[in-house]
Amino acid sequence: MENSIKKLILNFILLAIISSILIGCGFKSDESLKAYNEFAIKSAKKGLWNEAIMRWERLISADPNNAKYHNNLAVAYEAKGQLDLALIEYEKAIKLDPENKVYRYNYLKCKIDHDKHQKKAKPNKLEENKEPKI
Repeated sequence: MENSIKKLILNFILLAIISSILIGCGFKSDESLKAYNEFAIKSAKKGLWNEAIMRWERLISADPNNAKYHNNLAVAYEAKGQLDLALIEYEKAIKLDPENKVYRYNYLKCKIDHDKHQKKAKPNKLEENKEPKI
């Protein structure tokens, strides 16, 4: 009985190692890309943004001309507050699919948020030089 449990554990570990190697080597079909993207979307919906980002980065390395992957990665960056990276990815998505209204909307929304944050981060020079009022 103890040997069968050890064999089961070893088989499981071996399967996990082989799976991670195969995933790391690349994607073999459009179906595997689609399944990987679905997993990234599920991760994002659960708020697991780091996991989603890692998966979309891998998808983009396998298929760099997929506008959807760039848009999804941008959404994840935006959710994490990494607006500079989000804008870069939105721009790539728009460049790959210029007619897509969703990508354009996402970009504009992010750009507005980015500009607001930039404005808050930079104090007004006139305000800096003012003496406090008594």
